[in-house]
Amino acid sequence: MALSAVLTQTLLPSKLGGRVPGVELLMIGYGARQHIRRNALQHLNQEITMTKSKGSLTLEESLAQLVRQGAVDREEALLVAVHPDDLLSLLKADGR
Repeated sequence: MALSAVLTQTLLPSKLGGRVPGVELLMIGYGARQHIRRNALQHLNQEITMTKSKGSLTLEESLAQLVRQGAVDREEALLVAVHPDDLLSLLKADGR
């Protein structure tokens, strides 16, 4: 009951030098707690989608934002995406 959020980050090479973080944020609700208790971690991506209104964010959404901002190359983002097809869909929606 003490867990309220889970944040993960992946560092990517920046176009400007150095590194920038791609993040994934899961705001913990009842469903996520149940999945964690049952060790059904494969369902947590679905929980991120369901809790977007609470602030959850997928890694692919974060990566798409970094590509839009020109901080990272599209190819670098695709290499680290857990769901590359989702990232491609987000980028196509922007015409990238």
